[in-house]
Amino acid sequence: MKIAASLMCADVLHLEQDIRELEEAGVDFWHIDIMDGVFVPNLAMNFDTVKAIKTISNIPMDAHLMVNRPEDFVQSAAEAGIDWFSFHLERSMFPVRLIDEIKRFGMKAGVVLNPSTSLERIPYVLDRVDYVVIMTVEPGFAGQKFVDGVLPKISQLAQMIRESGREIPIEVDGNINVVNAQRTLAAGAEILVGGTSSIFHNGGTLTQNLAQFKQAVLGGRSDE
Repeated sequence: MKIAASLMCADVLHLEQDIRELEEAGVDFWHIDIMDGVFVPNLAMNFDTVKAIKTISNIPMDAHLMVNRPEDFVQSAAEAGIDWFSFHLERSMFPVRLIDEIKRFGMKAGVVLNPSTSLERIPYVLDRVDYVVIMTVEPGFAGQKFVDGVLPKISQLAQMIRESGREIPIEVDGNINVVNAQRTLAAGAEILVGGTSSIFHNGGTLTQNLAQFKQAVLGGRSDE
């Protein structure tokens, strides 16, 4: 299990403090949401913020591009210091070409699927992609209800990956509280995006929240 802290959910007025605290607490990735206000009706972080974060942290940057034209953002992402770049399969007519371009810039390439998007296109990119992100809520906003129907899809994807013979981690993003973390891990997920349902809730400090979340998930408890 790896945990990516969703920095969209951090305190924007104390972003450096939050980053330093979570790095000390042992978070595995920074999850960076990039939105264009078109593919999803919202705006989030930008590459100038990524560059600033890179000056104080060496933790890998996992960028989730919620944009209409992901191919337009590849060079900017690489120059900002993004390590993992994922784009929505729904928004790419030429995903193989885009995956190759992302890798050419030295980043790991991932594809993202919305809750209602089927796995039918995955076999055509499975030989190239480095990871797959399954959205467990509709993209664009924090605090949404988990979509239970994604659990069979995660299991099916995990089976497809096993049959491919490749090691491709599945990342899950959206309302990943303790219960949903356990359910997605059981289905085959490996990377959990932690937001307002786990790391950034108001129950304690970020250090306490991360530690309690890990302990609860790995300990098999079912309370939130």
